[in-house]
Amino acid sequence: MSPLLEQFLIEGRDFLEQIGQKLLSLEEDPGNEDIIGEIFRAVHTLKGNSGLFDMPSLTSVVHAAEDLLDRVRDRTMEMTPELTDALLEAMDFVNRLFEDVENHGAIRPEYSAQSADIAMRLRNLLPAREPQAVGLFEEEPSSVEPPADWSWLGRIPDTERLAAFEALSTPASVFVVRYRPEPECFFKGEDPVLLVRTAPGIFLFDITTLEPWPDAASLDVYRCNLQFDLVSSGSREEVEHHFRYVRDQTAFYTVPAVALALPSGEGGAKTDGAAEVGMIAPIYLEQARDSLETGDLDGLLAVTSTALDMINPALHAASALRWVKRLVEAGAGVGPVAFLIDALSRNALPDWQSYARRVDGPQAQATIPSRQAPVEEQVSTRTLADPRQARVADDLVKTQIIMLQQPSRPVELAGRIRSVRNVMANLLSAMGETGVPVSLDEATRIALDGADAAPLIAFLDGVAFSGETAREFIEAPTLEPPLALRETAPRETVLEGASNSAANAPSQPAPRAAMLDAGDPARRTGDAPGPDRGVRVLKVPQEKVDRLMDLIGEMVVAKNALPYLAARAEDHFGSRDLSREIKSQYAIINRIAEEMQDGIMQVRMLPVGAVFQRFPRLVRDVSRQLGKLVRLVVEGEETEADKNIVESLADPMIHILRNSLDHGLETPEVRQAQNKPEEGRLTVRASQEGDRVLIEIEDDGKGIDPEVIKRKAFEKGLIDEQRLDTLTDAEAVQLVFAAGFSTADQISNLSGRGVGMDVVKSSLEKVGGQVQLTSIKGKGTRILLSLPLSMSVSNVMMVHIAGQQYGVPMENVMETVRVAGKDIHVFKEQRTAVLRGRIVPLYDANKLLSRDSIPQPNEDGEYAVLVVRVGGQTVGIIVDGFAQTIDVILKPLEGPLACISGFSGSALLGDGSVLLVLNLKELL
Repeated sequence: MSPLLEQFLIEGRDFLEQIGQKLLSLEEDPGNEDIIGEIFRAVHTLKGNSGLFDMPSLTSVVHAAEDLLDRVRDRTMEMTPELTDALLEAMDFVNRLFEDVENHGAIRPEYSAQSADIAMRLRNLLPAREPQAVGLFEEEPSSVEPPADWSWLGRIPDTERLAAFEALSTPASVFVVRYRPEPECFFKGEDPVLLVRTAPGIFLFDITTLEPWPDAASLDVYRCNLQFDLVSSGSREEVEHHFRYVRDQTAFYTVPAVALALPSGEGGAKTDGAAEVGMIAPIYLEQARDSLETGDLDGLLAVTSTALDMINPALHAASALRWVKRLVEAGAGVGPVAFLIDALSRNALPDWQSYARRVDGPQAQATIPSRQAPVEEQVSTRTLADPRQARVADDLVKTQIIMLQQPSRPVELAGRIRSVRNVMANLLSAMGETGVPVSLDEATRIALDGADAAPLIAFLDGVAFSGETAREFIEAPTLEPPLALRETAPRETVLEGASNSAANAPSQPAPRAAMLDAGDPARRTGDAPGPDRGVRVLKVPQEKVDRLMDLIGEMVVAKNALPYLAARAEDHFGSRDLSREIKSQYAIINRIAEEMQDGIMQVRMLPVGAVFQRFPRLVRDVSRQLGKLVRLVVEGEETEADKNIVESLADPMIHILRNSLDHGLETPEVRQAQNKPEEGRLTVRASQEGDRVLIEIEDDGKGIDPEVIKRKAFEKGLIDEQRLDTLTDAEAVQLVFAAGFSTADQISNLSGRGVGMDVVKSSLEKVGGQVQLTSIKGKGTRILLSLPLSMSVSNVMMVHIAGQQYGVPMENVMETVRVAGKDIHVFKEQRTAVLRGRIVPLYDANKLLSRDSIPQPNEDGEYAVLVVRVGGQTVGIIVDGFAQTIDVILKPLEGPLACISGFSGSALLGDGSVLLVLNLKELL
């Protein structure tokens, strides 16, 4: 898979997530135009990006969705629940296509029929006046008309037209496109310049403004005011396919190749013929007519060549003679040559449009004339009274210089030069200059003919409105962007972790400082920071972060060897000073290791909102399916936890929410009969407590009936008759976590299979989590999930049992106490003790581990009791003694030991010994 396709999939999923959230928000507020605009722009951008790849199944669906949203946006359609359902279904289908691309590298053909069906259903929702045809690209009426004349071709430099004329493989007509982007195209994710640059077969283009530019202070840089005219050597089918997404903004037509023959140069007219055309010697015109009348084209070629040798090549007359010569050499015939000479004899430019209407003349090829020398600069400066206006004008000039200095291909440079010329002409006019300076047009012409921006840059160097020249600005040390770039400069710099990511990432406007640094090696090595470098974000693959996390975990464990080394230095070698020094270094290393662990933990932290954002769609779809009114309230979505922990929440919470919607919340009729609001309330709340993340799911439904639970459990054989009589209501409620338990009488796509809450519990316990459930009949149900912030490093308490050390997870430990033997009582064959006014059952750790030894009291006759909480109950574990708490990397048991359920895993201690960590839930 190419990096560009990978980037498209990443961005596409972000768009789908955004579209889904906004559609649900729009359903709550159907008239919100801002939300409608955001959805439309996201869908439009997704459609445009998909055009980079061969994905017709995807593009057709997104295109149909865009058409629907466009009608909603212009108020010809209303946003209804049915329309929302259709759009959400379409986005779900697009997500499946993304998965297919990820798994197979491309969209498989079997999705074509489903794509066409979804696109058809979307288009069937359009108003009756809209076409209902199914297809990838509809023929939309264009709002752009072909130009009334072809004089715009004269704005293209003579050298470019001659080169293009020569490059034509056949003397046929050339295909022309007029592209007029919508003023708001940038907000739709469109890039007109990129679209033009990538058009097939484009060898000439011209850019003009649709409206006069406003003054610099009121210029709206986010509004497109451009029109593109393109000449292509490609086929009409290729070009129309390239512009298929902006078909309503384009006009296609053909012109004869001889229409490129529009002389230009010094002393000549503009292409509209408004000014006087430079005169050609009468003797030449007379000889040319004689040659044409006799059909002596060889004689005409000789006369024209002689005249060219005697004239300044920069003059308009020389350009005219060059075109005559090229047409004759190409065998164009008498018709076009005679028409050109006739126009020149009348001091007018040839009107090739009228010629084409009369006759289909033969075409010709041309050669590139010699390069012209630069002219001497003629620049004046003007100082404005308004300092702010002057500063804006100067910034605009500086921006033009920066733009011209960027590397580019010749065809791009020509467009850039013409753009700068137009900007400067409008700027000078806005600043009070009368007419366009001759030096500006001359510098532009020389720059275009020579394919070198230096003459125009030299002109701009001398233009200043506040007394500060542009060249002085370029050489100044400040890194503050000019005013003209400040609003469009990126607020965030993204450094891709992969070496090729930057090359494949979408291009973005670069700050002026970065442009200057690229051209100035000395400036690149400078270390003076700018006043505001903005937020810098480093994107790296998750595998690298996981590897770093593992290494830090290993270091945390390795540091635990230092206390053993200190004890050995003192006990075996009698060096107390060395022991003290080791302990001192251990304290330093321990602090650094903990800070590093905390730092990398922050890198891996994700807000739980990454999971919560899926729930509004789930609640909406399920509640509509069940005919219930439900309001979802989400709180604390900014609470953060380790990425793996956050991702592990998704499936358990989906089970819980579906159960709450199906079994807990009532229909509007039932709620109304019970004096409850018709709309049920489902709350999801997240918070952090110590090193745990707490997720609370609460509803105001009918709650859980303990009697129903008991009866269902007995019917399914989960409890016997004796247990049925002794089971308390609180214990009965916990039976919902039993495997195979369900209160549904019938199997549906939501419940009844006995798979749900037991999966929730087991999934959470795999990541060190716990679940608690409380319910009040008729009031509602509350489920509390508790998970560790991270799974990488575990904190355990070491205890002594039968002469060996074992570990107990600290999340289970409540306290450690010493209980006198006389305070331990036996009740129904169960040892108990009263701790803090509460009866706590006691278990002998030796018996739990099937050891023959018995716990030994201390000198005062007290037993060591580890008070833990397991499965929502508080119990005491009698051990031989307590040790310290340490951080370990817990490894699961493998091989033949994997079947031993009494242990969570093992860990390597600093002295090289292995510590077994107890699984109290299984042991008890």
